[in-house]
Amino acid sequence: MSWYPQIGAGTITQFPFQRSRTWRVITNQLESGELVSLPDPYAGQIAWDLTYSDLSDSEVTALSNLFTASHGSFGAFAFIDPLANLLGWSEDLSQANWQFGLLGKTNGVTDPLGTPRAWAVTNASPGQQQLSQTLGVPGDYVACFSAYVRADAVGAVTIQRDGMQILAAVGPQWRRIYVSGTGTSGAAQSTFGLVVGAGQTLDVWGMQVEVQPYPSLYRTTTSALGIYEETYFANDELIITSKDVGLSGSTIRLVSRV
Repeated sequence: MSWYPQIGAGTITQFPFQRSRTWRVITNQLESGELVSLPDPYAGQIAWDLTYSDLSDSEVTALSNLFTASHGSFGAFAFIDPLANLLGWSEDLSQANWQFGLLGKTNGVTDPLGTPRAWAVTNASPGQQQLSQTLGVPGDYVACFSAYVRADAVGAVTIQRDGMQILAAVGPQWRRIYVSGTGTSGAAQSTFGLVVGAGQTLDVWGMQVEVQPYPSLYRTTTSALGIYEETYFANDELIITSKDVGLSGSTIRLVSRV
């Protein structure tokens, strides 16, 4: 599967850009004049209007290569929503999206906003246990996994993506920790998780995965969304404007099937 290329230090697009969602309804008019309308769940789409400036030659080449491989608007590729928290059920650890090994978990814990949406995870086993979720983010993509954590006792927790691990301090005050970078080279998916030490209890809230180098404002999620495997160039022409040596711009419209 081909993926839309990242640019710069690992982003999908530049600001400003526009995202618009379209739904389709099929309406039939009966002989009596009555209208019967039904949704068409397979015709929904999202349009992305992406504007780039100061692209390097290598970034232009990556976009051009994808356009050529897709034969313009004919072939599909995968695109990841640059605004999405890709995790499924970010505030419900009871959902099947989450893998938690031998960890115990309790909901209703007070989060940094003063609401009871955080979870306490407890490791009563003699070894480390991991709270994790596996997503269809390719290993070569830059992504950031972040979480708000606290613990009654001062200690440390490991936040990781695949083999990349960051050891972060944890204590009575809520703090946001994150790990950023690529995952396993060539892998079709990535695993993001928190490693809880033996005998440790950790309060967790606001976990988020996004395809950029640094965490942005937390967004709660239900079902995992944001990866669109049927995305197309909306036009059969890719216009690249050269502004200076090694600096180019372009405006690209994509359409993703929902």
